[in-house]
Amino acid sequence: MEVCKLESCKAEASLVALTDAAFDKDEGVRQQIAQSLYELGCHNTEQVLSACFDFLLKHSQLVQGHRTAILQCMERVVRDNISQLGLPLAKKIINLASEEMIKSSETAVGWKEAASNLLVALGSRFTDEILEDILQKLQPGVVPQFIVVQTLANLAVANVHGIVPYLTTTLQTMLPMFHMVKQDNMKWAFTSAMALFSKSILEYLVTADQASRPVLSREAFAPDIYAAYRVLFGTWLRNKDVKLRSAIVVALGHMVHLLPPERMDEELPRLLVGVMGLYKKRCEPCHVTQCLRNILEAAIEVTSHVPETQMDSLLPQLHHQACLPVDGQDPLSARNQQEVLQCFTILSHVSIDAVVKFLLQKLSSNNEKVRVGTLTVLNHVVSSGYKALESKKALIVSGMKQSLQDSDNKVKKVTAQVISSMGEHGYLQLEGGAILVDFLVQQCALIPDEGLGHHHHHAPDADEVRDEDLCELCEGILSFLVSLERMEDVLWPFLLEFVTPAQYTHALAVVCRCLEQVGNRKRRQSLQYVLLNYNERLGLPKPHTLLARLLAVSALPYAGQGRGLAALSLLQVLSPNIHADVVKLWDEELPQLLQFLSEHREDTLPQKLWEDKLFFFLSRTLETITDEKWTWELSEEMTRHIHNYHSYPREKAFLYKCVGIVLGQTSNKDVINNELQEMLLSVQHNEALEREGLATGIGFCAMTHLDDTLAKLDDFVKMDIVKKTASFFNILKEKLDGDMERVKSTLILCYGYVALYAPEGLILQRVEMHILDHILSLSNTKVLGIKVETKDLMIKLTLIKAVTLIAKAVYANRGKHLFKFSRREEVLSHMQDLITSESKAHLKSRVRQAAINACTHLIRLEPRLNEMESSELIRTCLEAVFSFPPLDSDKRKDTRKVKEREVLHTETVAALHELLKEFLSQNLTSEGLEFIFKHVQEWMVSTKDHERERAVEAMLALLAFYRDRFKSVNVSTFHNLGVLVGRFVPRCADPVLSIRYMAMDALYNLLYIQVRYEGCVVNQPDNLVDHLGDIKEQLQNPDSHVLFQICHDIAKVISNKLPRDQLHPLLFSLFEGLSDYHATCSSATSVVMNTLVRRHGANLKDYIPEILGHLQSGMPTIALEQVRFSVIHFISILTSQCLPGVLSYLLFRPLPYDKYTSAIWQSLAREVQLATTTMDYLLGKINDYLSHEDRREGVAKRPPSTGTSETVAVIYAFNEMVANPESTEAVVNLYPKLFGTLLLYLSFIVNERMSELQGKGVSKKKKLSLQLQNTPNLNIWDASLEALKLMLSRGKTEEVAAIMEDEGGWELLKTPEDHQRGVALLARASGKHGATYLPDTVRFLAPILHNLHEHQRVTVATFFGELLASPGAQEPAVTELLVGSLLRSLDDVSPTVHWLSIRGLGNVAVGSPQRIPRYAERLLAAMVGGLDEKTELNDLIVLEAMAGLGKVLARLDSAQVRPILPSIIGTVQPFFENESDKLRAAAFSVFGSLARFGDGQPEPAFLEHVHASLVSLVLHLNDSSGEVVRACKAVLQMVGPHLCSEGPGALFRGELLEQANVRYWEFIAELSKVIVSEFPDKIGLYLNASMSFFKSMLPEIRGNAVVLAGFILQNLPREYVEASTDDNVCVAIIMMLHDVSPCVRVKAARVLGLHRGF
Repeated sequence: MEVCKLESCKAEASLVALTDAAFDKDEGVRQQIAQSLYELGCHNTEQVLSACFDFLLKHSQLVQGHRTAILQCMERVVRDNISQLGLPLAKKIINLASEEMIKSSETAVGWKEAASNLLVALGSRFTDEILEDILQKLQPGVVPQFIVVQTLANLAVANVHGIVPYLTTTLQTMLPMFHMVKQDNMKWAFTSAMALFSKSILEYLVTADQASRPVLSREAFAPDIYAAYRVLFGTWLRNKDVKLRSAIVVALGHMVHLLPPERMDEELPRLLVGVMGLYKKRCEPCHVTQCLRNILEAAIEVTSHVPETQMDSLLPQLHHQACLPVDGQDPLSARNQQEVLQCFTILSHVSIDAVVKFLLQKLSSNNEKVRVGTLTVLNHVVSSGYKALESKKALIVSGMKQSLQDSDNKVKKVTAQVISSMGEHGYLQLEGGAILVDFLVQQCALIPDEGLGHHHHHAPDADEVRDEDLCELCEGILSFLVSLERMEDVLWPFLLEFVTPAQYTHALAVVCRCLEQVGNRKRRQSLQYVLLNYNERLGLPKPHTLLARLLAVSALPYAGQGRGLAALSLLQVLSPNIHADVVKLWDEELPQLLQFLSEHREDTLPQKLWEDKLFFFLSRTLETITDEKWTWELSEEMTRHIHNYHSYPREKAFLYKCVGIVLGQTSNKDVINNELQEMLLSVQHNEALEREGLATGIGFCAMTHLDDTLAKLDDFVKMDIVKKTASFFNILKEKLDGDMERVKSTLILCYGYVALYAPEGLILQRVEMHILDHILSLSNTKVLGIKVETKDLMIKLTLIKAVTLIAKAVYANRGKHLFKFSRREEVLSHMQDLITSESKAHLKSRVRQAAINACTHLIRLEPRLNEMESSELIRTCLEAVFSFPPLDSDKRKDTRKVKEREVLHTETVAALHELLKEFLSQNLTSEGLEFIFKHVQEWMVSTKDHERERAVEAMLALLAFYRDRFKSVNVSTFHNLGVLVGRFVPRCADPVLSIRYMAMDALYNLLYIQVRYEGCVVNQPDNLVDHLGDIKEQLQNPDSHVLFQICHDIAKVISNKLPRDQLHPLLFSLFEGLSDYHATCSSATSVVMNTLVRRHGANLKDYIPEILGHLQSGMPTIALEQVRFSVIHFISILTSQCLPGVLSYLLFRPLPYDKYTSAIWQSLAREVQLATTTMDYLLGKINDYLSHEDRREGVAKRPPSTGTSETVAVIYAFNEMVANPESTEAVVNLYPKLFGTLLLYLSFIVNERMSELQGKGVSKKKKLSLQLQNTPNLNIWDASLEALKLMLSRGKTEEVAAIMEDEGGWELLKTPEDHQRGVALLARASGKHGATYLPDTVRFLAPILHNLHEHQRVTVATFFGELLASPGAQEPAVTELLVGSLLRSLDDVSPTVHWLSIRGLGNVAVGSPQRIPRYAERLLAAMVGGLDEKTELNDLIVLEAMAGLGKVLARLDSAQVRPILPSIIGTVQPFFENESDKLRAAAFSVFGSLARFGDGQPEPAFLEHVHASLVSLVLHLNDSSGEVVRACKAVLQMVGPHLCSEGPGALFRGELLEQANVRYWEFIAELSKVIVSEFPDKIGLYLNASMSFFKSMLPEIRGNAVVLAGFILQNLPREYVEASTDDNVCVAIIMMLHDVSPCVRVKAARVLGLHRGF
């Protein structure tokens, strides 16, 4: 369809409105207006610019900001659409902008700049006109305005080829003015103009091939530029204004390239001196340096020799700039640095000798910044690769040596960078290059200060160079140099000199990797290339030294950036140099070791396994090298090498072990003796790792040289140093080697490892005399000749470890059965003394754990301990481990220490478990188990949590061990099962969760042990016992009810699995648990007792006197009332099974009922007839009270306490009775009455609580609530709720209770606010799962709707309403009764009842849809009537009526609805614009549901309503409420087909509708096209409807209405004739630019920008 053009008056009005509002107070509106004007200008350039032009002409007094905004809009339109602009209008705009530019005041900078920018934009096309206008303002002899000069300069840059040809005449006009300018700002303008003129001239000359006119040469501009240069440099540069001076320097940088060559040579000396002098004045250094760079470039262009003569002044000045620190926050600072370096590059071409000499001299400066700057420049010069540098390489290498001694990290960093550049350009191959590489390795060896981050909390200095930064840089440089082929001969084998010295350990990783890379490349060429010539290079490490070093660091492969990994790789490369025989072996073994490391990380590497692999590798190597001399030379080298590792104890310890292995393969006695002596003298005794490594190494040596090793140790023990004789020599040695106690501990450890590794055939004869004697002797101190036990911790620990190693060695020896360890008791006693000497207040050392571990190994040896010795040892260890406090009470701030304590705690407990298991394994019977249990059981009932926990944990470990090891071959019965089970039952309810879990596991193990005793095979499952695992999962719930239920389940399992003869001991064991310190434990015990007696009480008739006597005597010791009650209950159950009956109690017993009364009430429920009669009587009491409560005081004169106490007592009685499972039949008989009565009673309690909270009345209800509050142990609410739950359960409607439980219904019933929701949930559940009882229940409750009490009517209305939504209410009689009751309730005086009735009637369509036609008329009348409701609950009732109306309409056909369709629509439509989101959404939904009745031949009236409502629907698609948006989308999809047109239908079915609220403008654009094309006769209707929403209270809707109206106007057809409507809409949209809401104004501005077809 052809789109019409708006009349000029409308276009003018729109543009006037936009320009008039262009300076809106809201920034968002201003931006949108500018954007709309721009978009209009892109389609109608001249009209928009004309409108802006006219507006500025007409409003000469417009505020500056407004004029500026319009000028900026014009500039934007012109810049992007200048080709659409005609010359006549362009001239007008030029004149206007020119006038605006010069007539505005000096302070209106933004206004002037906007006009200037508009002229510059026009200048890209209308060059001649612009120049003509501006040059008129550039009259000879008159200084022009600042902005004129600026505009001219900007024009030159914006249109180079258009303006530059005219610059010669322009400059001739401007040059005389230079001498007339007095003000600094004008001087700045002229200077900046000269800079831009020169810049544009240079660009003009470079791009001359693009010019359309004849090109002017450089010479054409040179005279004028020179004249301007003389003024700027000769006169103005002396000005003190910083801004002007900087502008002059920038201008000179451009102008210098345009000076005449003949003048250039004359001016250069003065120019260079003058510009360099600006460094000392207040001028931006970057501009000065940039200018210098341009001057030097220009000098090079004209081949001037002046720079060479000025080197002495140029170099210091530029060097000073190079030494200035770079400010990372200032871009000019970094730029200045780059410009300085460029200047040095140029000067290098002028005189390389002078530059190099100058820089090398500066390297010796005392100033750190000077050295850094010098090296930076030198690095730049070297990196340039200038050919003239070839002859200077040796000089530079030599000169760099002085920088290598610098201690400043910043200098070191730049030095390293220079060395990197030198390596890349071939400097390091020269003499002295190796020293530079040495420097890099030294930096790689720096050890980072790990504590730095902890001690300094402030942010680090950005320029600071830390050791780790320097190290990382140099590592990267070395890796880079290795990749250069020219560096191979420099690095190999020179880097090998850094492998063995300890000071280079931190650099070892990178050094080894570099050597490996170079070595591999050489080895690939030929094996001979990697062979080392020790005659040529005397400093190279020898093969033994290399092997010792690389093997030592391999022990920790990931330490130091993986130096161990790199060392192994290097070893493979070096194998031909180590020994010719190992090449093949190492080529096989080393890749396997490296592969093993690649499969692990530092935290997952099994360190012991890794060391074993290295020991095996070393052994294989020694076996391959059959040269005995080579082997003992290696051992000597290793022992010499040990002294290098004082700072690396782990590597040193490993090296000791390696020495032991090497000595083991050496037969030279002298070597063995000397090396053992050297090992013993080299160890640092205060380093635990070293001592351990030394002892292990000596043990390795003893594997083949036992007697020699023992002899050397004996000699060492006999030395004066150990005897500690007071002589000067020994005092000196003591200072050198450390405390004597530590020396002794080292020797003790050595003896222990000798025993462990010694040959089996020799050790047993020497263990007591040669080894144990020395160990015990060294562990004691002599005072006046008497042995005194040492208090030194290290001695204790090493003694224990040595004893453990001896015990392991003896136990592992195949001849142990023929060996009697006669001193075992002595050693064992010593261990016990060490255990008891440890403090019980804390766990700080490993003495306890290690000593228990030693005892475990000792008791394995023959002969076995007797019972007394075993008891003593067990008691000692239990007390030592169970008594120390838990970690929680000993927390430290140091997390590392806390973790160490946790590990120590765990290992100590584990050591005790191993000891107990060892005892049990020696007597693996129930007697053996009982023997240990007797010692542990007292700890299981401790009042301290940690003691109980450890005791139960220990017993669990023993039971699991017993079960795994137990063999049921010819065994007696498990005679103590009952006692053990009885001890663990209380712990299943322990307050500590971990104890509960472990106790449950213990029961599990005990019962499985019993299963084994019964003869079942190993691992044969038992479903009953396995059920304990399911029960265990529930233990984490701390709720006492849950725990008791668990105990009940446990008891059932026990009763099924326990042999009958164990029931009696089990019960008596449980009786002990009744007086447990913890309430939950004693309570759980009583639960298990009750369960057991209920199942097996008949078996106890022979023990009745004994049981009752025990319980009676134990009652005073039972602290918990609940437990005492359970004991009475236990007696009651026992009586019920052993005697014919129990007496009952009266109703009015004190509340809450005591234990006896409760038992009586429960017994009443056992006989059906009695239970039914009693319950019916009790129900009568409650109903009587409910029907009479709260009458006026004058009518009911009976004392309130009677009824109140009776009803409360009845509820409690019901609780007790219904709690009995035998009450089921009675409950079924009375189910409707019970259910209804309890529901109303709950409603009564909630209403009372509400009344109390609201402070109403002094009724009996109030008195009841006060009475209930003042009774401490009485909770009528919980009792009533529990009665209802139990009643549902007993009435075989457990599903109802389950639904209430799962969905939180019980909690809803409790609170006054949510009570009705709880009732509704109960109704739904009853309708679904209690349909059998529904008819009688409804009949019972129906009369309540005519009751006096509102709360009861509300409850019943809620219940009935929800029932109607349930399929269970589909029985005709029930539905009829429910509908009739609720229809009558519509006249209830209570708005709440009215609201609930409407809701319930709407539910008929859900629960009984097939009966809707029967009730259609009454239901529709009720719903429509609800829409006109005017009460305090108006919105709620209307919402319910709408919801119900929607449900009912969905079930009716057209014939039933058409007669009242107009009435329904008329009632619903007013709610479309309601303030409530929910009501709007509901109204739209109902309207949509009416679309169904327009199918087939649409109702004309309905179609009109659709057209009338369509605008509202479309506007609310972008509503602030998501619910309304969704409703409108759904309605549009439903009514679309009724518009008798495919266009709207397709649009409403498409994807665009789904995203309409996000893509609203796009949707409205498409919809407006459809409306205009398909409904031309409705355009007026839509426009008027849209305009009616311009006054909506909701800003979003007003804005949406503007959008819709605007799009309809945009798409109006040419033949559209209703001009008045059109005009009105245009005016209305324009008026919306003045709306109070910015979001509306933004939309109006955007809409006005849509009309582009003027």
